Parts: sequence; structure tokens; C-alpha cells
Amino acid sequence: VEDDGLSSCFFPFIVAEQDMCSEICMLEDTFEVAEFDNDKEEADNLKNKAEALEFLHELGWILRRSQAIFKMDHSISSTCSFTHLRFKRLLEFSINRDWCAVVKKLLDILFDGRVVGEEQSSSKFVVSELCLLHVAVSRKCRPMVELLLRYVPPRTSSKTEAQHNEYGSNDYLFRPDLAGPADVTPLHIAASTGGAETIVDALINDPRM
Repeated sequence: VEDDGLSSCFFPFIVAEQDMCSEICMLEDTFEVAEFDNDKEEADNLKNKAEALEFLHELGWILRRSQAIFKMDHSISSTCSFTHLRFKRLLEFSINRDWCAVVKKLLDILFDGRVVGEEQSSSKFVVSELCLLHVAVSRKCRPMVELLLRYVPPRTSSKTEAQHNEYGSNDYLFRPDLAGPADVTPLHIAASTGGAETIVDALINDPRM
């Protein structure tokens, strides 16, 4: 992907780990030609296609930029940082599809600190604004819950080191008792959700509880 918008009419060519590619390939059905019974179904399909295409372009752009920075390609301007708003859309799109590998990759890029813009603390952005663990619990996705509970940002930059100091020696960012909107915790959500017994088990078995 050569630019960071939707000006291209081509699908991005994404090179990533196998587990990420397996998850992203789930979008193939979105682009299948189909017939619809009414205008609303057709409009919904067009909206889903547009959202999926935007996701692919944005993901392709950020992966390319991340790889270029990793290779110390100084021709990539540091003024073209990926904004938190755009990054938030990528994470929301992925977690609402239970894509564990994609979410982990995006978190690694976010906490690396060199691709995403610096207008606020990346760790604070993820924990306080996105409430990823709350979303995973609400979706009753145990693999995602377990991934987040065990997630530790990679130590790859001075910014990440500062974040580690901010959150203490345990390094974990997502806690079962971390209050979100209206002071509701992931444990509260799991306990009040029907059929979420395995999610409750995952939360209370967290070694930090």
C-alpha cells in the first residue's frame, strides 16, 4: 500500500504471520457477489464492504510502515505517524471479530511507539478509551480474554520503558478488576452475562487476582 488512504482501487497486498492471515481471510465472504431481497440488505452489504476495504488498506499501510521503521528506512518520514483515531478503528474492527492474532500485532505496534502518533500516552489510550478487555468479556471470547490478561508490551523503545515504569513491575495492562465506563469492571460484566461461566473462570484464574 503506497498511501494511507483509499485512493487506490486495488486491494492491498498484506504479508503477515500465518495466524494473522487466517483471520484476515475471513473477510473474503464480505466481497462475494450476492443477490439481495431488499434495498436495506444491499445497503448493509455495501457498507460492510467499504468498512472491510478501509480496514485492509489501513492495516496494509501500518504494517508496511512498521516494517520500514524496523529496517531503519529513514526515507519514511516521522511526520506521517498513524493517528490514535485511525488506530482505534483498526483495533475495534479486529476485536469485534475476535481476531486474537491481529489484535496482538496491533498492540505490539502501538506500544512500540514509533508508528502511532504521540498526542497521548499509548498505554492510557488502549486501557481507558478502548476498554478491550471489557469488549472481549462482553463478546464471551475466552481466547481474547486470555490473550489480553497475559499481554505484556514489548520492550522495544524508550517510550515503552516509561510505560513499564508507569504500570509497575508486573507489566500487565489488562486486569479483571480494572474499572471502565460507569466504574464497571470486566468481572462485573462476566458475572451479569448469561452463559459466561468460562469467562468468569478465566478472569478469576488470573494469577494477579
